[in-house]
Amino acid sequence: MKKLPVLSSQVSLKGKKVLVRVDWNIPLHKIPEPGDLAKIQQNARTIQDLIKKGAIVILMTHLGRPERNGKNYSTVRLLSYAEAYIERPIMFCGESLIDADGLIATKQCIDNGKPGDVFLLENVRFYEGENKNDKNLAKAYTSLADIYINDAFAFCHRKNASMVAITEYLPHFAGPQLTQEVSSINKIISKPKKPFVALIGGAKLTTKMPVMTALLKKADQILIGGAMAHPFFVAKKQKIGKSFLDKESIAIAKKLLKNKKILLPTDVVVAKKIQHGAKVRCVKLDKIVGNDVIGDIGTQTMREWSQIIKTAQTILWNGPVGVAELPAFSHGSLVLGQAIASKSKGKAYGVVGGGDTVPVAMETGMCEWFDHVSMGGGALLEFIANNGKLPGLTALMSKQLKTKKNVSPIIRKVKPQTVKAKKVVQSKKSRTKKPVKKFVKIKKSSSKKK
Repeated sequence: MKKLPVLSSQVSLKGKKVLVRVDWNIPLHKIPEPGDLAKIQQNARTIQDLIKKGAIVILMTHLGRPERNGKNYSTVRLLSYAEAYIERPIMFCGESLIDADGLIATKQCIDNGKPGDVFLLENVRFYEGENKNDKNLAKAYTSLADIYINDAFAFCHRKNASMVAITEYLPHFAGPQLTQEVSSINKIISKPKKPFVALIGGAKLTTKMPVMTALLKKADQILIGGAMAHPFFVAKKQKIGKSFLDKESIAIAKKLLKNKKILLPTDVVVAKKIQHGAKVRCVKLDKIVGNDVIGDIGTQTMREWSQIIKTAQTILWNGPVGVAELPAFSHGSLVLGQAIASKSKGKAYGVVGGGDTVPVAMETGMCEWFDHVSMGGGALLEFIANNGKLPGLTALMSKQLKTKKNVSPIIRKVKPQTVKAKKVVQSKKSRTKKPVKKFVKIKKSSSKKK
């Protein structure tokens, strides 16, 4: 694929306003886990580098899927986590960019910024034009900055204004984390070393068919676990009790069963209910009874698949093979994750990715041994399925601008559609950093590779 444009280290950024698209879409209905906060941790390196170079950094991200604007989806809630990693105060600009007064106020605040200052904009999904790749909204973003950097690989599969349209008006570059993602995952799709083993889990086979189709051309073996295996069991006329079943996947599974590259679990862990404290049993597939619910792969499958992984030279892992958030059903994912980690870094090339997979990878205690842990879920799968072509990446490789275009966004003076939030300009002393640090700091594993 064509090389992504990166910002030259020779370019002076002192006083330049740099708009950075990040993906900080993390769950905030609970205390975020280290796996969730890894996204902020990785982008922090990019931001700190820009600060050292004297840039005025403007951050924008989406958060959740807000049907209507509200405090629960305001990016102001990300401030304490971001400040803990970036290690400096961040100024929050919560005014609406599609309102004349809001855009003027935001622009004035940023224009008054000094080299090294960091600003955070409101949730980009608060604007209807974001998902429509609206050029007028892109022009509003453009009016705030001199340079645009995309450092959000996990969102590059979306054709949105903050990802695609904006590149038409600003000099645009790929951020360090994005380029690392692309370079690392590209090794999977361009002449991977053989044998190439893919471990694919998750809930629905239908959602992963494009990547399955691509992997069947490249991989030597595909190990299918999680609820994705259930339609295969049904297609083979095996009982699955009351386990989750995506009925639309059964016809697909029947066709795929003919392919000898696909391997399914030979035994499973079942319980009457998938919940904390459930009484579990490990059974062969023909021993599943009417009220059993499958929650994980069985011990025999763990041993067989671990042996297959040991022979691999290239390994891709996407999706847990059980309900990994519950300890009783996490063993299969942890055992296979450790097998992949122990084989990676030299002996084989191992890539792990997906929103549900990263926390499990970290739980193995061997996260540093994977060659690459991708923050992309859907983007990772679409990158593989489409041979590296994603809307966000294609936009970055479009005609480069030397300077930003003189644009005048059409802004009507209407009632703001976002929640009004005061700019937060707080010193480090006013922040309760210690409680935050306890759960945002990702400790390096002390496990040694054998």
